Amino acid sequence: MKNFYRILFVGCACLVYSSAANAQQLPGAAFDSAGIAWAEGDYVDALVRLERLMSGPRAESFLAPVALLTGELYVSTQIAPDGHSVRWSPDGRYAVYETDGDSGVQTHMVAFGSDGTRSVATIDGHGLVFSPSAGRVAYLAIEDPAAFSAAAEAVRARAGQIETREQFNRLRQALDFVEAAHTGIRIRELTTGDEREVRTPRLGIHAAVFDPHGEGLYAIASTEDDTAATNVWAVGMDSDPRQLTNSPSIKTDIRTALAGERLIYSTGDDQIEVLNVPTGAVRELSASAPTISADGSTLAFVGSVDGENTINVVALGSGADPVVVQRTPFPVDNPALSPNGESVIYQMMPREDWELFTVGTAGGDGADARRLTREIQHDLFPRYVDASTILAVKGEGRHRRSYLYDAATGERTRLFHNNTVRTVAPEYEWAAAPDGSRVLIVAERDGNTVSPERGVFVMDLERQVTTSEVLARVRGELATERQLRENGREMFAPIAEAVAAATDEVSVTRLYRYANDLFQFGSKYITEPGNRLAMDYLVARLQEFGYEPELQWFEPQPGVRTANIIARLPGTADPELVYVISSHFDSSERGPGADDNSSGTSVLLETARIMADRPMPATIEFAFFTGEEAGLLGSREYVRRAVLDGKNIVGALNNDMIGYANDERLDNTIRYSNAGIRDLQHAAAIQFSDLITYDAEYYKNTDAHAYYEEYGDIVGGIGSYPILANPHYHRSHDVLETINHQLVAEVAKATTASIMLLASSPARLAGLEVERGERGDVSVSWTPAAEQGVDAYIVAYGPEDDPLATLETVTEPRITLEDLAPDTVVSVKAQTSGGLEGWDWAKTVVP
Repeated sequence: MKNFYRILFVGCACLVYSSAANAQQLPGAAFDSAGIAWAEGDYVDALVRLERLMSGPRAESFLAPVALLTGELYVSTQIAPDGHSVRWSPDGRYAVYETDGDSGVQTHMVAFGSDGTRSVATIDGHGLVFSPSAGRVAYLAIEDPAAFSAAAEAVRARAGQIETREQFNRLRQALDFVEAAHTGIRIRELTTGDEREVRTPRLGIHAAVFDPHGEGLYAIASTEDDTAATNVWAVGMDSDPRQLTNSPSIKTDIRTALAGERLIYSTGDDQIEVLNVPTGAVRELSASAPTISADGSTLAFVGSVDGENTINVVALGSGADPVVVQRTPFPVDNPALSPNGESVIYQMMPREDWELFTVGTAGGDGADARRLTREIQHDLFPRYVDASTILAVKGEGRHRRSYLYDAATGERTRLFHNNTVRTVAPEYEWAAAPDGSRVLIVAERDGNTVSPERGVFVMDLERQVTTSEVLARVRGELATERQLRENGREMFAPIAEAVAAATDEVSVTRLYRYANDLFQFGSKYITEPGNRLAMDYLVARLQEFGYEPELQWFEPQPGVRTANIIARLPGTADPELVYVISSHFDSSERGPGADDNSSGTSVLLETARIMADRPMPATIEFAFFTGEEAGLLGSREYVRRAVLDGKNIVGALNNDMIGYANDERLDNTIRYSNAGIRDLQHAAAIQFSDLITYDAEYYKNTDAHAYYEEYGDIVGGIGSYPILANPHYHRSHDVLETINHQLVAEVAKATTASIMLLASSPARLAGLEVERGERGDVSVSWTPAAEQGVDAYIVAYGPEDDPLATLETVTEPRITLEDLAPDTVVSVKAQTSGGLEGWDWAKTVVP
């Protein structure tokens, strides 16, 4: 099947492009052939072809398509290693982002010019806004941090008494009011850096925006004697505040329109108000997701009429009623107006996923409504970059990706990427400059979703990458991919024949039958009957395979009993060393969970069947977890008992949601905490399956997290997110027909290969220590490997950017090294007499 697309394409290409005189493949076909190879995951072939194109005489003509296939077309620059809440000044000269520290929120401002990016200021405060001329800024700052901390801690002390969502919301509101009560407004002149405080006696400040002249501010504030409501106040630089509204609602999200003559703010769920500043008149609207055109003339929002959802538009200066420009029974959200307010783009869900639509704001009959996207994944958060270009993202929260759309044709161009073949780069925030020339993006370019840091990047839409830069990118990716494959071949070589025999036994038919049987039980949430039915089914299947499954019963809620199901395959040489493969078999309350996670459960069953008569040197446990959807209950119970029993778990694989495919690619993500297991799984997929693998450092809020909490970074595994963004996730329509069963089979092959190598190879060594001697030599020692058959150790050392620069082999668990500089990285792993090396390095740094 892998070669079908290539054979089909090449056959057609020959018919179109060859002739009796010249059967040579033309450049267009050559690029398409590279694209086919890329789609199949044959990256080496694809990159070799792309290198040839980018080295050839017509390289410039291939620049855009090759750049977009391999990464980014536009030049991107990291402006901060961490940040959030990105935004622009009105003139686009300055960008702003915030960071969180021990002392509170800091706001950072950078400027863009012909000489690049420069830092302007770092401010202890948040909520920064620019004056209309961008000559000054206002921000919110805690006036007495110690007093605020004490007051906030007194409120947080009530958290232990919370039992309901309503109580939680009240506590959060109380914290907001405590913070506001200790917050003041400061003004900073950008040219001089001079600052001064704004007079706000007896007011707690929640948010602020400049008036149209930049001489004063409008603030949402609460008073000392009313901690149940907020109102809008006019705040002068030197004069006392003046109250503009007086109502009992909580007001949020204030913004200005119509040159500052209108203030729009939310007053609750699906309610907004429009304040006419000159007259003081307040207009109430039943609305959600309000948005204002760039020229401030037009307001759009989501409403409802007679049970149907509507997109509504109102000309703010006209006094006219809102006009319904689209009316539909389908959900709608996130409207955005074009700069002049003549059209609105919004997301609508005609089936299971969000799509983008546009409609004109004149007339109000919706006759010119037009669908912009037809994508299996969610299309979300559209906004106009300029009159002819739209920025939107696709995917779900764990991996959204940004795209530019031609507003007239819908043609799509990918925006951000990390310019690598394998590693996923989730994006979280996007802000386009007012003139459409740049876009700020908050993303994890290194694929690390575990650390709290998220980089801040700026993409210059007026600068494309050069031919030489793309050629260097292609060559770098090709070298990395070749090395990954070569390392993988060496890794599996001693047991490749046995692994191939095992993976050849994976059966799509069996996998479908497991999934179909589980599907019949409906929801398998811990409080639903399907949970116990699934348990009985899994026990029966495992017994058929020859196991004696253990049921780990526990009571996660009063009156609710459920159990993990564990099948054990004892090791032949090192039975005290345990490797675990796990998946949760429960589903959400909403539905049968065909992808989440009967797909992973089916793979676990098939792997257990295949391995039943193939014991490995170390013990393998197949763990079917319950209660994941209720809060990782089963995995934490398993790990709790493992620790209590002294079980020596040295490695684990956890598969979750592996059956959904959004296109022809059989692809999934390796979600890991251990880079050695990551590379091992890439190798397993490449050599023993047709699975195309990406990777992301990702384990939080999954069952893999339970392992990490007690055993550290010993986990790998496969899951569709954060890459495929299943629109059926946690929905009633997560049903069997949405699953690609061939994809499930390829994951089963990669998983079987992975566990066979893990349970045959030495685990990461313990007790690694370095000590510098009096003469400058370095003594390195470690605890001998626990596995039988280890007869050598590989020692590597080098600088941080090349830690494996020098390799030596020893037979004892110690070595003395000469002339090692401070901060040299020393790495050690064991090797068996059969040539199997440890799957992860133990590492330390020379003092």
